[in-house]
Amino acid sequence: MDELVRAAYEEGAPIPEELAAEAASAGNVRAMTVYGIGLGNRGAVEEAEEWLRRARAAGDQMAALALGTLSMDRGEFEAAERYFRPVAETGHVGARQALAELRAMRAAAARSAPVPPPRAPESAPAAAPAPAAESAVEWAEQLLLLHPDDEHHPHAQLAMAVLRAHEGDGTGARRHFAAALASGDPEVLFWISRMHVAEDGLHGAREHIRRAADAGHATSQHTMGVLLAEEGDTARAEHYYRLAADAGHTDSYANLGVLLRGRGDLDGAESYYRKAIEAGDAGGMNNLGNLLRQRGDLAGAERWWREAAEAGVTDALVSYGAVLAERGDWDAAEPLWRRAAEEGHAAARLNLVQALVRTGRTEEAERWLRSVDPAASHSSAPAPSGSRGAGAPEGPAADGQPGPDLAAVADWLRGPARAGDEDARATLDLLDGEPGTR
Repeated sequence: MDELVRAAYEEGAPIPEELAAEAASAGNVRAMTVYGIGLGNRGAVEEAEEWLRRARAAGDQMAALALGTLSMDRGEFEAAERYFRPVAETGHVGARQALAELRAMRAAAARSAPVPPPRAPESAPAAAPAPAAESAVEWAEQLLLLHPDDEHHPHAQLAMAVLRAHEGDGTGARRHFAAALASGDPEVLFWISRMHVAEDGLHGAREHIRRAADAGHATSQHTMGVLLAEEGDTARAEHYYRLAADAGHTDSYANLGVLLRGRGDLDGAESYYRKAIEAGDAGGMNNLGNLLRQRGDLAGAERWWREAAEAGVTDALVSYGAVLAERGDWDAAEPLWRRAAEEGHAAARLNLVQALVRTGRTEEAERWLRSVDPAASHSSAPAPSGSRGAGAPEGPAADGQPGPDLAAVADWLRGPARAGDEDARATLDLLDGEPGTR
């Protein structure tokens, strides 16, 4: 029994409640603490506190921390501090952390802000991580909890700057902010860039994003890659994407693949698309399908389009639908195109028009045809017909391409219509009356 109690106390190992109760009743102080924590976990708080007080009176520090945690749960901050502080003054790291959490909770309660959940005593299983901060103040409070013993840490300095500014202490905020900025810490520079993005927009905060990127912040490196790619500076975009990818930023895998494929480096693009897929990026499946089709591996392309479509990637719904339709399975293709069309994909709407025309639903086909936006940012995926193969836009990570306009659609349809394709002929008839299409 002594060994079971030791393991429960020191390692958080499970112990039957009846054995813990028996050992506690026999006077084992550690068992009193373990039994009290167990009672508290199942909601018997009054009985739990009775046993924990007995253990604390016998000098058990964990019992004091558990009592402080129960008080903090109820919002009884003064009582919690009375339990935590004597233990913290002995140098106990868990108690000092608990005091830091208590300070943050008091500050948050005073501002009616959300607070991180309190921690259980050290021997208890770790709780789930706190949710991401939804405001700069909440984020600052969480940062302080990570650095309770180092008020000069750059993250603590930035957190204090945010809190001082929130309290209206401009002088104190500037002092802490200057200290944080002088550190050159990548995380500090990232948060400063976030503040500028909120105030000035993404492009207005560009220089701050670059500073964070050059300091080694992966998300900022990825963002710089995006900004540079938009400007056409693909060499520098590649530099930042590679830095971010090397740091494990998964969004950079797909974007780097797109950039390399556009340059003709299919081997390099494929390796990054596969990295994106391994990281769980469904868009990478679609992009890999497009690349394999470019290489002539239609079976491989179909496999990845199918998987991407099952994951809900809009472009893949269009491409895999085209594969099915070219096999004659229009019934299976239509719901895929309809789903993508309802999400605004112009090429899907054009393909859906053909599917509807085939079954005589010309009124609905005309509605979809007229909904095509000439300024849509999707490049047109080929609708299935005769000699055309399946294909699709590159996907969300690809640079936008000019969207299909109705005149271009009409030009594209005239070839198969002249060759006797009745569906193409019927779709052309629907275009009558649209300006510039005949």
